[in-house]
Amino acid sequence: MLANRLSTPLVRAQSHARELSRALTGVSHPLVSSNAQQQQHSNVCTPPPLQRIAAVQIRQRHSQTQVKRLFKNHPARARVSNRLGMEKKPGVITERKYPAVYEPEAVLPNGWSSPPAEDFQLPQYPFHVPRTAGKVGGAAGFLPVYSDCRVHGTKHTTIIRKVTGDRDAFLAELRAVLRIDPRDDDVRIRAGGNIEVNGNRVREVKQWLGGLGF
Repeated sequence: MLANRLSTPLVRAQSHARELSRALTGVSHPLVSSNAQQQQHSNVCTPPPLQRIAAVQIRQRHSQTQVKRLFKNHPARARVSNRLGMEKKPGVITERKYPAVYEPEAVLPNGWSSPPAEDFQLPQYPFHVPRTAGKVGGAAGFLPVYSDCRVHGTKHTTIIRKVTGDRDAFLAELRAVLRIDPRDDDVRIRAGGNIEVNGNRVREVKQWLGGLGF
């Protein structure tokens, strides 16, 4: 009677162990297995090294925004740079090489400004920015400077189109007019040759181009 009472829980435990082992490995074997069965059980449960490597998710390359947030603009980096005297020093902002030679007679609220007269002698610049064409009656067009808003309305930029000639000279003069550090990436050339400036600087850029006589 005592042996039957002791054997019943043991049988139930062994049955439960077999069901659990069958569910995990798909192989039915007793609780106490031989060395060969244990080796087979370890081979089934442990994936090969190649499978383990493939299962690891490889981290992709950081975006420029992540690099600035995690590395360049991180507070810990700023503290270490200040302690070691490695803080970024402001660059030298150059002065304008080409002063204004024309004052538009009229500037409308939509951004249009009157062009110079036909007998106006335009100075020789290394770059040129023509106005938009195709207006009704041959009217003077607009300066090709536009504002853009991207990244769900959080990034405002200024786009300058139709720039021909020496683009490096144009970028240097643009940085001098807008007082932008030459080492900053606030001014860049986009696909298609358009010039992009961070922030809404349309009014300043149009006033500068109009003063040059474009």
